[in-house]
Amino acid sequence: MGGMRRTLATAIPVWGAVVVGLVVLVALGRPEVWLPSVPVVGAGALLLTFLVQVSLQSKDGLVKRMLVSVTGVVIILAAASFAMLLTAASA
Repeated sequence: MGGMRRTLATAIPVWGAVVVGLVVLVALGRPEVWLPSVPVVGAGALLLTFLVQVSLQSKDGLVKRMLVSVTGVVIILAAASFAMLLTAASA
């Protein structure tokens, strides 16, 4: 159980940063730049994932923790991209 707790403890901040980045993108950017900017948010999330994992003392389970973080990021970005497409198309 401690392994799953550690996995979520390292993934949730990354997921939160992605959501914040997407909200800022939508709030400050024009609809024309939303979709081209999504990979930039994803790249930042990947760098943040590496930073969080390298900062931990224990390297046990590194691949699993990174897999959970990156999988969550991909799901969040896919859902946000779909919502952006629908929003931009209706505007």
